[in-house]
Amino acid sequence: MPSSHLDPLRRVIEQLQVAAAPEPWQLKTRSTIAGLLEIGFDRDSELLLVASSSGRSVIDCQTGEKVARDRTDNLGSDRHLETRGIGPLHERVIRMAGINGGGLPLATADGWMVEDIVLAWPEQHLLLVEPGSWLHGARYNRPALFHKLGVELEVRAFGFSYTGLSLVIATAGEIVVYGRCGKSLSA
Repeated sequence: MPSSHLDPLRRVIEQLQVAAAPEPWQLKTRSTIAGLLEIGFDRDSELLLVASSSGRSVIDCQTGEKVARDRTDNLGSDRHLETRGIGPLHERVIRMAGINGGGLPLATADGWMVEDIVLAWPEQHLLLVEPGSWLHGARYNRPALFHKLGVELEVRAFGFSYTGLSLVIATAGEIVVYGRCGKSLSA
C-alpha cells in the first residue's frame, strides 16, 4: 500500500491508549445492555431513551440513574427514526440513533467534537477532540489534542446530548455515559 499523508495520524491513533474522557467529563454510568438497538436524547434535558431487545429505559445522564423502564413490545423507532418516550419522556417524541441509522450531535457549542475512525475494519476508534483542536492537524497554532475513549466492533451511536453536557457511547451490548456540569450549551 502506498504511503499517505495520513499515515502519521494513523500511527498516533493506533498507539494511543484507551482512557476515560478527560476533565471536565466524568463517568456517570457504564451499563451492560444486551441487544441494545438504539438511543435518543430529549432535546431539552439530559434524559436518554434506550431501546434494547428486552424493552426501553430512560437514563438521567447527569446522575447515571435509570429513571424509567418499560418492557413492552414497542422497542424501537418508526421509519422516521422517532419514537414516543416513556416515563418522564412520555409526552415527548425522541429522535433515535442506532442499528437503523440516525445520529447524535457530533460537536458541542463550546467546541468538543467526537470522531469515529476506522483504521482496520471492523475496529472503530472512538475519539474525543478537545475544543480549539482539529484531528487532522493544528488549528489556531495549537497541537491536535484528542483522547481515545474506546475501540469497538459494533457501535450503535456515539455523540453528545443536544445540550452538550452529556457524551454517550452505545454499542451492541453496553452503554457508557459521561457528563459535565454547567448550563445548557446548545446553540
